[in-house]
Amino acid sequence: MLDSISIVKFFLLGVIGWITYKIFIWPYYVSPLGKIPGPPSDNPIFGNLQSLIKGAGFTEPQLQWVRKYGNIVKYNGLFNKPTLFVADPKIIQEMFSNNKSYDFVKFSNKFAIALIGNGLVFAEGDDHKRQRKMMNPAFTHSNIKEMVPTFIRIASTLKGLIEKEINQGNSNINLTPFISKTTLDIIGLVGFSYEFNSLTSSNELAEAYDSALNGPRSTFQTGVIMLSNYVPFIRDIPVGNNLKFKNACAVISRISKKLVEEKYKEAENGELKNKDLLSLLINTNKSLPDEEKMTFEELKYQIMTFLMAGHETTNVTTCWALYLLAQHPHEQDKLREELVKAFPDKSNYNPTYDEINSLEYLNCVIKETLRILPPVPVVKRVNLKDEVFGKYFIPKNSEIFIGISVLQKSTEIWGPTADNFDPKRWLDPSLSVTNLTYLPFLSGPRVCIGNKLALAEAKILLGMLIRNFVFQPIEGFQIRKRAFPLSKPEPYLGLAVSKVES
Repeated sequence: MLDSISIVKFFLLGVIGWITYKIFIWPYYVSPLGKIPGPPSDNPIFGNLQSLIKGAGFTEPQLQWVRKYGNIVKYNGLFNKPTLFVADPKIIQEMFSNNKSYDFVKFSNKFAIALIGNGLVFAEGDDHKRQRKMMNPAFTHSNIKEMVPTFIRIASTLKGLIEKEINQGNSNINLTPFISKTTLDIIGLVGFSYEFNSLTSSNELAEAYDSALNGPRSTFQTGVIMLSNYVPFIRDIPVGNNLKFKNACAVISRISKKLVEEKYKEAENGELKNKDLLSLLINTNKSLPDEEKMTFEELKYQIMTFLMAGHETTNVTTCWALYLLAQHPHEQDKLREELVKAFPDKSNYNPTYDEINSLEYLNCVIKETLRILPPVPVVKRVNLKDEVFGKYFIPKNSEIFIGISVLQKSTEIWGPTADNFDPKRWLDPSLSVTNLTYLPFLSGPRVCIGNKLALAEAKILLGMLIRNFVFQPIEGFQIRKRAFPLSKPEPYLGLAVSKVES
C-alpha cells in the first residue's frame, strides 16, 4: 500500500504534469488554434497580456500583429491560453450576420455588466430579439429629430461654462468633465425627461461615472481589469479601486431603479405623456402580451444601458474629435469655415436635424474620428459551435476578439494613409466603405440601437464647440489612449481653448 508521503508525491507529480501540459504542451501541440500564426508568448504565466497592457491603448500591439501575421492571429492569454484576434472583414461579416450572430455570444464580463446592467447589450438569442423588437420604436427617425432642440440647449450651457473659464483667465482647460456632464444631462432629458443638471450643480450620478471611468489608471490597475476576464473574483476583493468601483456601480443601479419606479408611477396615474425613451419603452411594454413584456429588472437594466452608452459613447467621440482637430489645425480651420458659412451669427447656432446632417465636412470629421478612434476598439465573442475561419478550424468555446480599430486601420482597405486622420477621404467617390469595413457601431442584428441618436448629438456638440472656440494642444501635456472599458483620453482631455472672435 502507498503511504501518505507517497500519495502526496504522486499528487504533486500529477499537478506538475497537468500544469506542464496546459501551459507548455496543449497550447502549441494539441490545441487546433496552435496552427494559427501569431506572436511568441512573452512568458508562460501571462502569455502576451503584458504586451497588450503596455501597448498604446491596448490596440497598438494588435495592429502590429495583424500587419505581421495576417488578419487572423493567435496570441496567448493567462497561462498561455490560446486566444484569437480577428480583423478579417469576411469573417467578421459572417460573425455579425443574421444567420450566425447568435452563434457567437458575448463574454460575460463582470466589469461591464456592473456598469451597464444585464440588458440589451448582454442579452442573447430570442431574449435579445424580444428586447430589441420592443426598443426599436423608441429610436425612430422622427423621435431623434425631436431631440435636437434638447441637444442644442445643453450644448449652449456647455458653451457658456467654457466661456466663463476663459473669461476668468483659464485657457488650459480639462474638458473631460465638461463634455461628460453635457452628454449625461442630454441623456437624462431625452432618455427619461429628467433634469440631472450635472453641468451646473453637484450630481451624484455624474460623480459615480467619473469615479468608475475617469482619472489616471496605472499599468497594474489595467492589468487587474484584464485578469478579471480570467479570474473574475479579483474584482470582488474589497480593496481600493474595487471598493470605489463597486460603490459607483451601486449608485448607478439605485438611480436607474428610481427612474423606472417614477415612470411606472406616472403610468399608473395616467400622466405618462412624454416622448423620452423610457416613457416610450414603458408604453410599448404595457401593450404587449405578458410573455413578451420586460420585467421591472429588465427595464432597470435598459436604463443602466441607456445611461452608460447614451452618454459615454458621445462623450468619448466628441473628446477624440476635439483632440484630433487640435492636433490638425488645418482640419479644424476647414470645419470652422463650413460652420461659419452655415451659421454666420455664432450666437444663433440653432440647426435642425436635417441642417446639421447637411454639413458635409462636419460629417466627414465625425466619421473619421470614429474610424481612427472608435469608442469600443475591440469586442469579444465566444463561439457556441465549431467553426472554420479560412483554413483554420476553431473549436467551440474559443475566445475571439474582433478588432474594430485594427480593421478600420487596414491599409488593404484604407490605403497607405490608413493611420492618418484625414476627414477628406470621405469625400473621395472611389472610397468603397461598407458595413464590412467600417464598424464603429458594429453590424447585423447587434448593431448599436442608438447609433443615429449618438451621431446627431456628436455633430451638434462638435458644431457648437468649433463654431465658438479654437482648440490647441497644451505644450508639454501628453494625452494617451485608454482602452478599458471605452477608448478615451488618459489622463484627461486637456486643451488650450480660446474664443472665436466675431
